[in-house]
Amino acid sequence: MVTLKDIAEIAGVNVSTVSKALRDSSDINEETKLRIIKIAQELGYKYEAVKKKRLNNELGTIGVICPEITSNYYSQIVSILEEKIKDEGYFCIIGFTNFEKESEKYYLKSLYNAGVQGIIFISESLDLSDILTEYKNNTSIPLVLIAQNTDTQDFDCIKIDDEYGVKLAVEYLIRSGHKDIGYIGDELSNPRLETFMNVMHSNKLKVNKKWIQVSEERFEKCGYDLMCNMLKNDELPTAILGAYDDIAIGAIKAIHDKGLNVPDNISVIGIDNVRIASYYSPELTTIAGPIEEMGKIAVKLLFKKVKDPNYKVIQNVKLSPMLIERKSVKLINQNA
Repeated sequence: MVTLKDIAEIAGVNVSTVSKALRDSSDINEETKLRIIKIAQELGYKYEAVKKKRLNNELGTIGVICPEITSNYYSQIVSILEEKIKDEGYFCIIGFTNFEKESEKYYLKSLYNAGVQGIIFISESLDLSDILTEYKNNTSIPLVLIAQNTDTQDFDCIKIDDEYGVKLAVEYLIRSGHKDIGYIGDELSNPRLETFMNVMHSNKLKVNKKWIQVSEERFEKCGYDLMCNMLKNDELPTAILGAYDDIAIGAIKAIHDKGLNVPDNISVIGIDNVRIASYYSPELTTIAGPIEEMGKIAVKLLFKKVKDPNYKVIQNVKLSPMLIERKSVKLINQNA
């Protein structure tokens, strides 16, 4: 497949200039633009397909790449992004990666080859350096990341301070009198498990390995199955941290099905503050990230560059979550 880099080498320009020429940008001269277009056509690059879309007034397209929308967390983010992008007069093309790195590469390449005006890339990958380097070398189309596990100086990046969120959850349980604390999560949430362990150790609390449960399964089934497994032990924790709310909700059902009560027998806290959290029984205590604000900032940063190609400032934004106290954690001392 012909890439922008191939065209740039023949034209004797950088990849950014090629991208601007094929997007009909006004900040390069017409002669250079026409020469690049001619080279692209001769190499068989999909310029005509992109141009045809523009002639049909299919302008204002933003790509959104997201792991999935099965969970309420990601569906909330995508809904906010779609609403704010529509407010700008643009519409979305959305691709779902199922947390697979090859799918992330595929959608990034497909979107910039399709001629979108910008991309918002949501990822939980632990290392995006190779993907981002390839993107930077092939296009100048604005890209904004929503990525918990990535640090980059090349692209705008927004994240919720996940470590602080886990710390809030565990230290709230400790203040509520809990010392025997367990954790349940899926493998994709292992960074939260690592923080959980660190917070426990920093508070000089022992971690019972039987109370640490991790599965390849996800969502409520993950929480239900892992909690059922933990409940087979003679000795049980007084409180559980679910890696995210869907897992916590599954754990609560398992506890109830065993004939025990939340929070009287076992307290449960989650992370993300999904919509159902305040309607579940008991209402779930959780850590809430400012998801709406995160979506608004992502769109604002993207369109700053979409509307002004000369704006080059890179921003890394970290937002702090907050504790939402409800009814799933029992106070077992008077010092909270």
